[in-house]
Amino acid sequence: MTWINPETVSILLFFIGLMGMILRKNMMITIVSMSIMDAGIILFFLTINADIAQHVPLAYHYLDKVVDPIPHALMITSIVIGVAIKALALIMILDFYNRHKTLSWDQAKAIRDMEKLI
Repeated sequence: MTWINPETVSILLFFIGLMGMILRKNMMITIVSMSIMDAGIILFFLTINADIAQHVPLAYHYLDKVVDPIPHALMITSIVIGVAIKALALIMILDFYNRHKTLSWDQAKAIRDMEKLI
């Protein structure tokens, strides 16, 4: 089974999250699906050219066998930004639920359309 590798798993995770965002009409499931997509993207970028023989650049004397630290630093930044965005989205969803007692995107659209008429 040579097709089971981190790259294909990450692409599969991304499309599972995308399908969850497209097919489900619940706001909480949308946030969970966005988290799954985020995990797939991060896994993909960290494993694109991963080699088991490479080492962390800290305290390693041979520079030809070290991992490039830039993608790891960018993915840590992506994780922090993603957590902040998901926390804000969950707060907004909680506020919306407390006001309207629904988590459905369709009902939210209907509420928005009704508020436009008023």
